[in-house]
Amino acid sequence: MRKALCVLVVVLGALVSLVSTASADTSPAAAARPATAGWAQTSDAGVAPLALSCPSGDLCVWPVTDGSRNRCSWVNSDNDWWNTPVVCSWASSQTVKAIYNHGTSSSFSGVCLYANANYSHWLYYVPQGQSYVPPTQYIVRSHRWVSSGNDCFNS
Repeated sequence: MRKALCVLVVVLGALVSLVSTASADTSPAAAARPATAGWAQTSDAGVAPLALSCPSGDLCVWPVTDGSRNRCSWVNSDNDWWNTPVVCSWASSQTVKAIYNHGTSSSFSGVCLYANANYSHWLYYVPQGQSYVPPTQYIVRSHRWVSSGNDCFNS
């Protein structure tokens, strides 16, 4: 019964995100809004989804599956997490264990994450409004917002 409820919650969350209409909000007030929670999908149907906190409009990643510490977040694409403008302090030595795409721009459907700088060696695609706890975890070095998952493979 518990497994069935967990699966139902994940499916319901996916359906709600498909029905929702995204809109871009670039106002200063939007940047000041508190973070909201997303649900991380886990690879084990017997485990309840995890609540992840990420500011609206951002991509957030964590080196822990529960999102409890060391969040790195971006509002824009970043071709190298290890160098400026945004440096994720743990990204060169720890794998990404949780991802939340809390993007809101109607120009993009999701975000692609890559193992190498400059959007090389695609690893994950996370649709807008979705969280993901990868069953296989990798060190990630760059990401970019895309209009479709197929764009992950185009430079």
